[in-house]
Amino acid sequence: MTPQATANPIEQDFVVNSPKSLSVVIEGEQATSVDRLPQSWQDIYAGKSNTKLSNPEEYVKMAQLFLHKMSSGDVDLFNESDDLHHLKPAFCQIFGTLGWEALEFYGKDFDVERYPNFDSIEKQLSPEEEDYHNRKQIVEIGKALFAEFGYDLPASFYHVHLAPVYREEVSEVRPLRFSEEDKLNARAWDASLHGQKVFPIQLMVQSISSKHGFFQEHGCGCNHAMARVGATDTSFDYQIRPEMRLTWIRDFIWTVWYEYAFFKFVPVTRFLIN
Repeated sequence: MTPQATANPIEQDFVVNSPKSLSVVIEGEQATSVDRLPQSWQDIYAGKSNTKLSNPEEYVKMAQLFLHKMSSGDVDLFNESDDLHHLKPAFCQIFGTLGWEALEFYGKDFDVERYPNFDSIEKQLSPEEEDYHNRKQIVEIGKALFAEFGYDLPASFYHVHLAPVYREEVSEVRPLRFSEEDKLNARAWDASLHGQKVFPIQLMVQSISSKHGFFQEHGCGCNHAMARVGATDTSFDYQIRPEMRLTWIRDFIWTVWYEYAFFKFVPVTRFLIN
């Protein structure tokens, strides 16, 4: 049975409440109180969730800040321009709801049960398949990514990198948003790919992929593919500096959240994918 979505108190806040009356202060910034986050985040805060985050307190603080900014219009669009303040209530209503949707999804996506079973996926591959070696390498990439980031990145991050295993050809270019096979996952998968604009995360992904004979490809038309390393290409080694690891992971998580929230606002056209 599909669990019902948590009731969203944010939808009424911009109408009947002052945002500041519902907020707390984190590092000098206004943030939503924990008891107004989706239930999954309240469970993470209380230590009742089935997650294995290295720094759950940091993630909860990010969720509090994110929801406040999305639901109260605490963004440069309004902070730096008085001419647009008449649009702020509409922004708060729309983006507060989208921000809630993002947090509700990712609060559940960190549940350990959502993560792929790499060994099981590998066992399902048939050595008789023409593309067996390449599919096995995709699974190895997934394993290596998990060994690097573990449960600190959401399950959907790993699922999108495993997706080529299930395609007719592992190097097939797949437009996620327009693909019948992928459209149910497109929002979260595209967010994880766009999250790699946090360049150290992308470098780590590309480094690991290159050692298994591939590079990752992703375009703004939501295209996603694995490109084989050519004879003139080479693998490369990249390591995230330990003192910056938490910073880059936080940046990635924050970016993924707003990319998930903004997914339905992005102007799309099939022209980009042809």
